[in-house]
Amino acid sequence: MSPSPALQLQEVHKSFGPTPIIRGVTLDVVAGERHAVIGPNGAGKSTLFNIVSGRFPPTRGTVRLKGTDITGQPPFE
Repeated sequence: MSPSPALQLQEVHKSFGPTPIIRGVTLDVVAGERHAVIGPNGAGKSTLFNIVSGRFPPTRGTVRLKGTDITGQPPFE
């Protein structure tokens, strides 16, 4: 049985106006694992981090931290 993810993104999308920036990111990170997000300038790396941290809400999709849905919650919560 595999451990449950500490951080889970499911089908996360982000658009600014009509421009899609992130399209369908799904990611599970188990406690103790390390992952890297790489890509060229403008690929959406910072936008993805801002969605995970709560700075930007996703256009659609969910973000869970230890099983709790934190989608769109501000960073101070």
